Amino acid sequence: MQVTLYSAGVRPEVTAHIVNAGQGQIECASDLSQLEDALVNSDGLILQDFAYSADIAALAARAPRLKWIQLLTSGYDRIKVFGAPAYVRVTNARGAFTPSVAIHAVAMYLALLRGIPQALRQQATASWQRDYASALTIPEGARILIVGFGSIGQEIARLLRPMGALIAGVSRSGGAHALADEMHNADQFRSLLPNADAIFLAMPLDEQTRHCLGAAEFSMCKRSALIINVGRGALTDQIALASALETGIIAGAATDVTDPEPLPADHPLWRAPNFLLSPHVSGAAGETGFRNQAQAAIANLERFRNGQPLENIIVLKDRTS
Repeated sequence: MQVTLYSAGVRPEVTAHIVNAGQGQIECASDLSQLEDALVNSDGLILQDFAYSADIAALAARAPRLKWIQLLTSGYDRIKVFGAPAYVRVTNARGAFTPSVAIHAVAMYLALLRGIPQALRQQATASWQRDYASALTIPEGARILIVGFGSIGQEIARLLRPMGALIAGVSRSGGAHALADEMHNADQFRSLLPNADAIFLAMPLDEQTRHCLGAAEFSMCKRSALIINVGRGALTDQIALASALETGIIAGAATDVTDPEPLPADHPLWRAPNFLLSPHVSGAAGETGFRNQAQAAIANLERFRNGQPLENIIVLKDRTS
């Protein structure tokens, strides 16, 4: 058995963990030419989703032994776009980034609650003004709507419940969950907006979720509502989001993801009031993060090697034969 690690965009620490676990069965390729050569004899391919391309999809289709693709990301946007052969199982690193993404989301929420954007603006101008103190609050009693109650949504709930927050979760099934005070299915999403003090977006992007928060939805929210997005930028209509902030339709927002990425310098969100933006870094967690990312691949590598069922299998639609 041979597995190729396409190292473009992969941290050296992650590469080292995977190669060490590979017991001599991992071949590294750093460019497309090396990858093409390696895939001739490869049974598996490990790479980042953002490195996946039409060229790599074509190489995968021609690889005579390829049976498995492991993504080092939880997102799989590009492999959805470019596809993979139907006989190749595709898995991702779901769960590897859950703790850091959830902590980042909650940190952004708390920063908005405590007026940190205002404090930073005043610090930059050496201005001591306490007039915003009356607007500061805490999570106790807040009604939190978490849209996408997978591992990240559940971890957000776990972090906020001890602070006294009330959790309403939204999932496709709407099935009850121990970490939520109430659960709803996706069809009920819009009806929940008027009662939410904060709305966390933590679901994948697809045609059903694209622009799930737009001008109409923002107008349904409380004027005191906060929006936190750690899913994908296109979950919100970003022009509508900027307008909602400018006009006070909602009180504040924070996002780790934008559409497109990077956000253009002339985009109105850069100038929106009470808005926090981080450049898609919520998954970062130092050495712990590198180890978790590598371990997701290593665990499936062991299963693949031993002929066991793989974890975190992605179902791709319209796959090539």
